[in-house]
Amino acid sequence: MQELRGKTAVVTGGGSGIGRGMAVAFAEAGMRVAVADVDADAAGAVAEELRARGVEAGSFGTDVMQRESVAALADAVYERFGGVQLLCNNAGVSTFGPAVQATDADWDWVLGVNLHGVIHGLQAFLPRMQGQEGEKHVVNTASIAGMQGLPILGPYVASKFAVVGLTETLRLEGSSWGLSASVLCPGNVQTGIANSRRNRPQGLGEEAVHPGIEKRVHSGISAGIDPEAVGRMVRDAVLRDDLYVFTHAEHRAELKERFDRILSAFDVLDEGSS
Repeated sequence: MQELRGKTAVVTGGGSGIGRGMAVAFAEAGMRVAVADVDADAAGAVAEELRARGVEAGSFGTDVMQRESVAALADAVYERFGGVQLLCNNAGVSTFGPAVQATDADWDWVLGVNLHGVIHGLQAFLPRMQGQEGEKHVVNTASIAGMQGLPILGPYVASKFAVVGLTETLRLEGSSWGLSASVLCPGNVQTGIANSRRNRPQGLGEEAVHPGIEKRVHSGISAGIDPEAVGRMVRDAVLRDDLYVFTHAEHRAELKERFDRILSAFDVLDEGSS
C-alpha cells in the first residue's frame, strides 16, 4: 500500500501486545482503527487511547474462534467505517509443554484461535474487500515458530506453519484483484501470550502446568522487544509490500541452516539419477 492515511485497519487481538502495537502504529499513520479482542474491555481501552491521540477508533468484542463472532465484527466495521483496506488477523494463544502430552482440547484451542481465527477473518472480510476499489492488504500474524520447529510448542508451531503457507497462497491469489498480503514472524516480544490461558474457554478444560518450562518462557518474553516497535515494523512492511516481516536478525542464521538442510535433501535425488 502506498498510502495509509484516511484508510481503515482492523486488528484482532488488538487489546494488548502486538495487536495494540499495530493499532498504535497505524493510528500514527493517520488510519482509522477497529480494535477487536476477546477481552472487550481491553479493546475499549486501546480504542480510547487512540481517540485521545485524535484518531477515529472503535472497539469490538470478538472471539475469533467463533465464525459468527468474526462475521458480526465485519458487519459492524463496515457499517461504522464503510470499508476496510487493511485486515490484521493477529489474535494468538499458546500452550507450553511436550507435544506428546498435548490434549485434544489443547489442539482445538490453539488451532481454533491461531489458524481458524485467521480463516474466519479471511472468510468474513475478503469477499467485501474484493469488491472495493483501490489498494487492499492483509497481515497475518505467524511467528518465527512458523518457520522452524521449536520444542514445547507443538500445537503453536503447527498453527503458525499453516498461517505462513496460507499467507503465501493468499498473496499469489490476491494479486489478480488488487490484494497483497504479509506474514509477521516475530521472535520474543513483550506480550501476554505466556498467560494466554486466561482467555481459554471453560469448555476446553484446564491446561497442564509445567512450572520449569513456563519459567523459561516468561524469561524469554520479558526480555523481548517492545510491541510498539513491532507494530511500526509491520506498518513499514505494508508500505513496502513485503511478504515476510521478521523482528529479530539473529534468527537469520537459524533459518539459513534449516533451508540449507531442505535443499541438501534434493542432493539424494541428484545422486540417484547419476
